[in-house]
Amino acid sequence: MKFLRHVGVLPEPRTPYARLTAAGLLGLASAAATIGLLAGSGYVIGRAALRPGLDALVGILAAVEVLAFLRGPLRYAERLIGHDAALRSLATWRVWLYDCLTPRVPAALSGWRSGDLLARAIDDVDTLQDLYLRTIVPLGVALGAAILGVVVVGLVLPIAALALAIALIIAAAIPSLMVWRSTSAEESSTLSGEISAQVVDLIGGAPDLLAFGADTAALSRLDEMNTRGEILANREQRAAAQANVINGLCLGAAMTAVLAVAISAVHAHHLNPVMVAVLPLAAFGTFEPIAAVAGAVARISAVDAAAKRLGEIEAVPVPVIDPATGVAQRVASGFVDVAFEHASLRYSPDLPRAFDDVSLHMAPGDRVAVTGSSGAGKSSLVNALLRFWPLETGTVSIGGIPTTDLRQRDVRAACALVDQRAQLFAGTLRANITLAQPDASDSDVEAALQAAQLTDWVATLPAGLDTAVGNDGVSVSGGERRRIAVARALVAARPILILDEPTAGLEADQADHLIDDVLQSAGERSVLLITHRASEADRCDRTLVIEGGHIVN
Repeated sequence: MKFLRHVGVLPEPRTPYARLTAAGLLGLASAAATIGLLAGSGYVIGRAALRPGLDALVGILAAVEVLAFLRGPLRYAERLIGHDAALRSLATWRVWLYDCLTPRVPAALSGWRSGDLLARAIDDVDTLQDLYLRTIVPLGVALGAAILGVVVVGLVLPIAALALAIALIIAAAIPSLMVWRSTSAEESSTLSGEISAQVVDLIGGAPDLLAFGADTAALSRLDEMNTRGEILANREQRAAAQANVINGLCLGAAMTAVLAVAISAVHAHHLNPVMVAVLPLAAFGTFEPIAAVAGAVARISAVDAAAKRLGEIEAVPVPVIDPATGVAQRVASGFVDVAFEHASLRYSPDLPRAFDDVSLHMAPGDRVAVTGSSGAGKSSLVNALLRFWPLETGTVSIGGIPTTDLRQRDVRAACALVDQRAQLFAGTLRANITLAQPDASDSDVEAALQAAQLTDWVATLPAGLDTAVGNDGVSVSGGERRRIAVARALVAARPILILDEPTAGLEADQADHLIDDVLQSAGERSVLLITHRASEADRCDRTLVIEGGHIVN
């Protein structure tokens, strides 16, 4: 089926066939116990009406008690194993998605809204678990139970089995068709991504929206999306309710038809009167799993839509390709040189080059400053060096090895970056500083704090390094954010230290002292400093000026 093909191109999640089979068999055993329990109860009632004595009922009563006892544990075991299979696959799908995103960030997904990606990473991935829990297993159990119930009834009275089979087919087909036609899973999934993106934008931009009075318009757009979502949800709920009604009608019709033909067979002396109660109750038990069919069909559409949206991420071309041979060379140890040779970078075919024909060389231990006006291409040098974007022409090499011959992870393992965004994560100050070096010693952290001029500030915090910085570092100032990023880069102890406007938001004197301390703490590491401040550039061994994407000095 289409949705299975879509899921198949995703993560190859090592489908847990054994667990799914076990869950299906347990579900079928539970359904069989239900059918046997009801049929056996009918038999007990029919025999008891003839007053045969207790001895004649002991065996069937014991069987009914056993089936009543087994039904619950079998159902529990089926759910337990089914959820285990789903959650194992869910973990694999999440890892697959991260592996899928990693080589595409930031170049290939720069135009995607973060909220939409978040919805795909959470909602769509979670939806995939329904492939097992609410589609394959329920459909398999319903089919098996229907066959079992028809066979059991058919062994007693074939005409009753025919009536039951027709009712089961109608109860499965018509509600499923109604639900399928009313389901707008793809539209709902897309709308969910839009709502998520809008909410993330509202939360992130709340101060600006409030300051400029644009919050009302933004909230109105969100309300419109929610209204569309409610319309879709109401339509699906109406279809589900109608499906339940039809299922109930089919159940009533099946029991009535089976009872009618059973009575007729008794009158014709073709059926033992005791079985009059058995056959309708067996039909009743057979219908229980059928109620899940319409819901399973609805989830097929949802799983298909989620798989498509995740497949759209995988379909985005990877802009930066690792060597096909899986080069294992590493340049993260020792001290290495960095060289740009006639390098050019363009972010998009319809945009001018961010920098053009750039050549520069940093020997091990060099301190090189790059200055220039905003938009001149300074930060683009960093993007090229870290292989965030592919070069259009030319080469970049680390330790004499072109970065195209190195894995992206090895290139980035050689560099410690302090970028303008200075991303912080929800957690403690210590966790953010030791992000790249979790086993860093206290002395290393203290030295990094000293160089980043954070020691006095940390001493004022009630929990010190165990103080939470909040989501995206909301509880720290812009200057503190950058200095935390500087400390993190120093603790990482990589051979190449890249500082992209590390002193933005700091006073001139404080900024100069920070650069002095960082350069001293860098030791023999190479340092690439991108700055607007001439006083900071003067502290480096040499200064390069870039304007219009060209090195002019």
